[in-house]
Amino acid sequence: MSCDIANFNITKDLDNTFVFTIKANNSTLPMEIIPASDTFVAKLVKLDDDTVALTKALTVSDALSGKVSLGITSAETANLVSDKGTKTDRYYLRPTYKLLIDCNTVNNGEFIAKVPEVYVD
Repeated sequence: MSCDIANFNITKDLDNTFVFTIKANNSTLPMEIIPASDTFVAKLVKLDDDTVALTKALTVSDALSGKVSLGITSAETANLVSDKGTKTDRYYLRPTYKLLIDCNTVNNGEFIAKVPEVYVD
């Protein structure tokens, strides 16, 4: 899996779409996805108590390039918790979630992709 951004931010009250590139073990090349059998399920987990806040199936956006997308609607973002630092520290965002993507593929078997820090603004 690759991600081209420094922080993984979810924006509240807006529709959010995130595209991930799935890569095979020990390779930098995208893995071809077989839409009929490969599955990807994302779980947004709270960092403070490890409860699951959101579970969503990812959709295949480009099978040959190994791209899957996660769509989070504005209604789903409404209940997400945001945490910010103090005024002295310019109200910087603090991560409140982690993202786990449960992957089951024909080409690479079962594996979990992780985004250890998810910010909500």
